[in-house]
Amino acid sequence: GEDAELDVLRKTMSTAATQRKLNRKANARRASSIAGAGGTSNIALADAPSTKTLTATALDADTYHYRGYGIAPPVFQGRAPETGSQRVQVAFVMPFVEFQLVKVATLLTEYWARFPPCQPNTSRQSADLVFFTENKLGPSIQRRIRSYYAELGVERTGCFRTDEPIFLSMVEVNPELSHLEGAAFTFYSLFRLLEKSYKTFVLAEPDVAPVQPNFLPALVKKSLSVNCEADGFWQFGSLPLAKDVDAGMLRERVDYHMNGNAIYVLGCAEFEEYKCRVQSFYVPKDDCELVAGCSTHEAYEGGYDHALYRFRMHPDNYEYARLILHKFGYSDFMQNRGEGVYDPALVVRESPSTYFVHSKSIYQNEAATILKEVTVSVLKRDPCNRDSATEKALEKIYHNLRSGEYTKPDAIRALCDASKYKIFGPQPSTRLCEMYADADSALEAQDWNSRMPGKTYLWTIDFHGGPANCDMSMIAKAGGALHAEIDGICHFYGLCKERLKVIKADNWKEFDPTEKQKRKFELAYRDDPEFKRVDAFICHHPVANCELFLPFNRSIIIHATTRLEFGRHDEGIDWRLSSGYDRDVGKVKWQKWVRTVQNLARDKRNVIAANNVYDRDYIKYFTGIQDVELLPSWCGDNVGTIFCEDGWESSISPGWLPTKPEVMIVPYRSNLDRSRYKTGIRDPADHPIIKELDAVPKRISNGTDVKMIRDLYSDSNPLRMLKHPAIIILPYQVSTMNLVELYRLNIPTFCPSLSLLKRWCREHDLLWEVYYGWPENLMGIKDVPNPNGHALMDKYSKEWEEMFDHWIPKSDFYQFPHITYFDSWEHFHKQYKIMASNGELEAINRKMTQTNAALKEELVEKWKDILQRVKRQ
Repeated sequence: GEDAELDVLRKTMSTAATQRKLNRKANARRASSIAGAGGTSNIALADAPSTKTLTATALDADTYHYRGYGIAPPVFQGRAPETGSQRVQVAFVMPFVEFQLVKVATLLTEYWARFPPCQPNTSRQSADLVFFTENKLGPSIQRRIRSYYAELGVERTGCFRTDEPIFLSMVEVNPELSHLEGAAFTFYSLFRLLEKSYKTFVLAEPDVAPVQPNFLPALVKKSLSVNCEADGFWQFGSLPLAKDVDAGMLRERVDYHMNGNAIYVLGCAEFEEYKCRVQSFYVPKDDCELVAGCSTHEAYEGGYDHALYRFRMHPDNYEYARLILHKFGYSDFMQNRGEGVYDPALVVRESPSTYFVHSKSIYQNEAATILKEVTVSVLKRDPCNRDSATEKALEKIYHNLRSGEYTKPDAIRALCDASKYKIFGPQPSTRLCEMYADADSALEAQDWNSRMPGKTYLWTIDFHGGPANCDMSMIAKAGGALHAEIDGICHFYGLCKERLKVIKADNWKEFDPTEKQKRKFELAYRDDPEFKRVDAFICHHPVANCELFLPFNRSIIIHATTRLEFGRHDEGIDWRLSSGYDRDVGKVKWQKWVRTVQNLARDKRNVIAANNVYDRDYIKYFTGIQDVELLPSWCGDNVGTIFCEDGWESSISPGWLPTKPEVMIVPYRSNLDRSRYKTGIRDPADHPIIKELDAVPKRISNGTDVKMIRDLYSDSNPLRMLKHPAIIILPYQVSTMNLVELYRLNIPTFCPSLSLLKRWCREHDLLWEVYYGWPENLMGIKDVPNPNGHALMDKYSKEWEEMFDHWIPKSDFYQFPHITYFDSWEHFHKQYKIMASNGELEAINRKMTQTNAALKEELVEKWKDILQRVKRQ
């Protein structure tokens, strides 16, 4: 049948594009051999299904055209199933691709832990857990999945038929398959793979989460009604239950399709015939040119589940469909809620027979979920179906949703208002725009006092977007909103200024505003309606710019991410010397700033905090304030992503999935090319520390390739490091946003030991940038070493060593757990070789994941307390 079809296609179409398609089809067919792996059960594997199951007879192409696609009419000869004599009732199949490993981990460690498949007294069920991938998983990934599963414990998983999960995969799949094609190919392949060993299978992608415990016995019971008997179902699943019926034009298209995450019968000849008819009806073309039956080729209907549904609804198939329509059973056992946010307890309360919910929202940040709902409802399109004017408006709405400044009605109003301009592309839904319009229509015209009801509104004027971006999601989760006006390093975070008055970067000259500029700022905002709505001002970089907000009688949050004197008395920074810094003036400003911080600390409505131990104790040392809070930056959401590019909508950090061999030296900036006041003094590769690395004998390095980021990449995007097996911190600062971002990604991390770092600082002044200046110790403290020493300090003196030993251990890379330390480059290579071979890197990744998850919960609670404290009464 395949050969006949290709012959017909060759006769009817001879273009170069067609030849490429034919070659891809032939390659896909050759690549479709099947293999299974792992588990304590043996799965009898059938021959591979071809990429396309169409059976056709080669007839005169000039005479016969099936639905106008230039192929011969199909002859429906359903494949004869091959079933075993003793089959297990149900296979719980979780299909995924490698980059979705983080979703599998989240599903098992969070959702299955909360709603486990079994209870301690549940008996063994006729059911196996099967992890399915198109390509065979490497041993590292299998180990990680087994560890996630093992952490659940036998009391939660002991009712599966076997103690270990089964890993099933294809040996090789055509790499040119698109997402739609790959999902369809997986679906149609599973029947041959499973039918010898199972009676039914449930397809449950990683975004299918349980909402009730002890779900496995309920699943087995439900699957009994799925069989090949006269009164049995072939498929049991859910229709679209998204609250927003305008999403995907569900209402207009009268879409009742049954989602692909469902229970299916295996070994049923009649269902095999049905699938054959579907694939013959919806032939390969457009986005599904390599796999039949993977789309209806209509808008919003990409996916094999749409093809399965629309086939039986199509008028051309009426006579056949009316005979088999009853074989498809709708059920609320597994609800399909699209991308809708849901509360498991509420779902079960309203529908006690529901055990699973399919929704992309569990891995999607709330802002992206709302934006998608709003865009599809108002504009009838996806937010990333771009044109420049629309994209700009949507990006602004997205960032306001992410910061907590917008709710869904706000987003709809803003989108409707933006669409009034001629440069805006698609026209909005008049019905929705009228429904959400206020009297003034435009969102900007609303009274600020009515904006963000119930939320604590924070406002910042930082010169670097990183710290605000790292706090933003925690503040939003805690019930607040943060508006950032960043005039400096902002584009990477999408937080550039929109309505900032008076103060501007001006090549960093206004980084340290004059008294005249401060007065102008006060006058500009004295009657500003937004400032009257603000509950508190927050400052990170530099914290000294909180001086601008003192006249407005609001709470102040100082959240230091670097030294307290930054922006006031920092003569150790070369670019500050060229931007108008004066030492005598700086000294006076420093004294005034310390007094201001001390006064702020006396009022409990204010917060004095630092994001790292070093700066927390630094503030204590220079101000005498003892209750400085340690408030770590989160930096685990929306890092390294750009609006409408890969991962922008995710609520979870991408998973560590090493596919490249190099161990990477981080951060991107190393300062190896410069000294305190001189730049470009050498190529970083020529620095003595890197030369030490290069000198490690090959018999010790054993092929481990250590690279600097600049050797492979042109920017510092931390997400790139997820492709590598480990990173090595070569520090230039005690704490940076980039290092925190990398740690939140749970990448196995190595770092020079304290003794090695001390040697490198003595010999190469590696940490010169830790010391922004040498501000006066106004508190007269003598029993603790001055953290900055003095400019001409002898690094071999006892004074310097005491300073180093007291302060440098407070650095993030010595405070964060699960970091591995080395005493030399040779020591690193020896450790890494052992850890990479025995699975220890995977174990470290898991420990870091647990540590960061616990910190995230803790930070949300801390921010709740802070927001309540600073909220205007």
